[in-house]
Amino acid sequence: MTTRGALRELVGLREFRAMWVGSTVSTAGDQLAAVALSLLVFERTRSVAATALTWSLTLFPPLISGPLLGWVADRFPRRTVMVTTAWLQAGLMAAMAIPGMPLWAMIVLLVTVLAISSPYLAAQEASLPHVLPPKRYDDGVALFGTSVDIAQMAGLAAAGFLVAYTGPGVALAINAGTFALLAILVQVSVRHRPAADPLGRKKKDDEPRGVLALMVSEPRLRTLLGVRLLAGLAMVPEGLAVPLAASLNAVWAVGLILAIEPAANVLGVALLFRLVRDPAKRERLIGPLAILSLAPLIMFAFNPNLTWTIVLLVFAGIGGAYHTPARSAWMRLLPDQYRGRAYGIGRAALRSSQGGGMALAGVVAHSIGSITATIAGAGGIGLLLATQATFAWRRARGRNDSKAVAI
Repeated sequence: MTTRGALRELVGLREFRAMWVGSTVSTAGDQLAAVALSLLVFERTRSVAATALTWSLTLFPPLISGPLLGWVADRFPRRTVMVTTAWLQAGLMAAMAIPGMPLWAMIVLLVTVLAISSPYLAAQEASLPHVLPPKRYDDGVALFGTSVDIAQMAGLAAAGFLVAYTGPGVALAINAGTFALLAILVQVSVRHRPAADPLGRKKKDDEPRGVLALMVSEPRLRTLLGVRLLAGLAMVPEGLAVPLAASLNAVWAVGLILAIEPAANVLGVALLFRLVRDPAKRERLIGPLAILSLAPLIMFAFNPNLTWTIVLLVFAGIGGAYHTPARSAWMRLLPDQYRGRAYGIGRAALRSSQGGGMALAGVVAHSIGSITATIAGAGGIGLLLATQATFAWRRARGRNDSKAVAI
């Protein structure tokens, strides 16, 4: 993903190393907890619907808490926000691990834990430009993103075995421990910095009226957010993984289809940062890579077999690497006092596009009776939108508006 020299330099940064290690371990622990709770619900209720509902609950809290709680990361010192929320999550997760805890109470605790994660993630993302030197910021964001992807895959892969042999309570306790480790690492290693936009601060006359106004009015921020929301169309094959595998007479390949996107994305980021060292050149590739993430889906119109399905999804996943330079460019352009709130809104919008895209794809596939035609249609629409976004990004980058540039 980055050169060995860059990786050594990143790992050598005390603040970044603590945030990176803690976040990666905690992400893996989150997967253990999600699987453990789902299995616990199924054991107690024997209801497939209740189990599916429990799993879906892990997706919704950030959609609400992101926009509502992102301001905490701007109004208060960000290290304080990270440490406080991590300890709260550790305590709530430990309570979930108490034997005999009622299911309704565990679900309430889980929703609370997920809601609290929004200000933590907003504070973490907004802190990276301060923790990392400018020349290593993009490398740090890439390492963070790929590590989280790998931790998610590893956590899910290990969760079934761990929960089966030790029980759900142990998995939940382990996750509580990962939050405690995260809190300690941040407290000990990350330097205290004052709040970026403390309560009572008098705004300057030339400041935007609010973060949403800034995100909508600044062409580069608006375009970057728009191109990232194309993920809602790129995720359609993942949302239709089960019926797609069934249509190929390969139900056993469901897990493979689901794993392709994150694995190919890690590969794409590694290739992008290995072959293109200049951050400005990587930013110019955001549009073309966005097109690559969607164009292969059009080929599903020809009803590919399993082999070609995998090939097409791999190419699309590699194209999804554009999210990494888009993410770093977006945060770099934001004024520091708005980064927490902007991240909360942006993350909620991205999650909404992904979930909404998959849900809509299911409705369309059911209506027209064709999985592959639905995927091809998503690819076609996405290709048109990605092409338009490519030209919009090129025009926006030509502007020389220093007011939005923070670092």
